[in-house]
Formats: sequence, C-alpha cells, structure tokens
Amino acid sequence: MQTEFIRITLPRHPLPQPLHDSIEQALQDHGQPLRWAITALTPTELTVEAVVLKTSPSP
Repeated sequence: MQTEFIRITLPRHPLPQPLHDSIEQALQDHGQPLRWAITALTPTELTVEAVVLKTSPSP
C-alpha cells in the first residue's frame, strides 16, 4: 500500500446525488480516499485535491 496525492476536476453542474458522495465516488477510481478538499471553483468546474491509498495488486 502507498499513498498518492492527486488532483481531479469535476463538472460543477447539478449532480444527481449530494456533492460529497459525488466527490467520494470520483476519488474511488484512484484509490481509497483518506483526505480531500475542494481547492478551486469556477462557474463550470471544481477542483479537488486528495490523498488516496493505493493497494498493490495481489501476485
């Protein structure tokens, strides 16, 4: 297991689920989110910076 810092950009339109859940779901694609924060907003996008835990594939 190792940690990795990532930055993702998500659309800022009305989402079908709460914002927190949408962010968590998007971060799951990169690993298990440990911490995250919204660090930038524009009229159309939001930027999230996060630390995720990546697991090594089993041999």
